[in-house]
Amino acid sequence: MENQYSTPEPENVAPHKKGFVQNFDGKIEGVLQKIDNGNIFKTIIDFVFQAVAWLFLIFGAYSAVINIFGDEGYFSNFKYLESGEKFTAVIGFLLGLLVCLLVIYVVFSILRNRSEKLKSESYDGILNYIFRKTCPALLVTFGEVLSVLILTFGLLLVFANLLGSMVYFPLTDILNSMSDVLDLGIGGDSQIFLQGNWDYFGDSMKMSVGIMIASSIVLIGTYVLREVYFYAYKLTVNLINFLPKLAIPLAIRKRSE
Repeated sequence: MENQYSTPEPENVAPHKKGFVQNFDGKIEGVLQKIDNGNIFKTIIDFVFQAVAWLFLIFGAYSAVINIFGDEGYFSNFKYLESGEKFTAVIGFLLGLLVCLLVIYVVFSILRNRSEKLKSESYDGILNYIFRKTCPALLVTFGEVLSVLILTFGLLLVFANLLGSMVYFPLTDILNSMSDVLDLGIGGDSQIFLQGNWDYFGDSMKMSVGIMIASSIVLIGTYVLREVYFYAYKLTVNLINFLPKLAIPLAIRKRSE
């Protein structure tokens, strides 16, 4: 008769440990596979684009709201205006606010669209993906955003000239920062509003049209610069590929000497 009080045999826990190790190894293998096929690098770059897009949307909207009131806000300048000028300045505020909010969303859409297109590009190595695809995308995106902001500046200046009063433009700091990269000097003296004056209507309208034309020039110039970049990239790659072919004859010549 078997002893009912005998000590039970310990359960085998090895399969559980083995399953955990296999699962952990599988996670590591998945990460390594994403590195090898480039998905992890594409995800990082996509995250940067998406982050910039959302930051522009959030801080652009914040700038549009925070610059309305306060000691240096749009309405703080009303104390220098007469009754009729205040009325047109209110119209200028509504026009400027609506246009700037629309532009903020347009820029947000541009950044997200460029991010999605870049993520859908094929991956042929980290250097090729960065220098052949990411850098040109950054260049084009910068030019497109700057072109939109310059066009907005020119359009709102037209409204300011037609009203002969102020028009709200809270994106001035962003435009100044981007135009300084190319040393364009657009909007450098402007505050959070654009001032129109009927006494200088003709000259001001010429300036407005010139700024809007500059917007097109910046956009076209961006794509021209991208082609120049591609040409320089191809020359560099061909030179690197040619160096080993050049090194072999030189090495043979040295031995023969």
